[in-house]
Amino acid sequence: MIPPQKVSIDEAKSQLSDLITIASEGGEVIIVQDGKPLPRLVSAADTTAYHSLPPTRDEFSSEEDSLAWEADGWENIA
Repeated sequence: MIPPQKVSIDEAKSQLSDLITIASEGGEVIIVQDGKPLPRLVSAADTTAYHSLPPTRDEFSSEEDSLAWEADGWENIA
């Protein structure tokens, strides 16, 4: 198993395309800032990433709590 590649947030900004390619080919990239891990890029096909922390009920809207994209201002987006 290949260890995850760690890059700074500044490197990630300038190399995002390359990092996405690495993740889509099965690699793992961890973006760090000041030594602290931020997001982790993995392939969307890697189902273990989704099973490790399944979504909770609170992450979804209900009929009473409208979705954020239905908020005011979206009618002005072209």
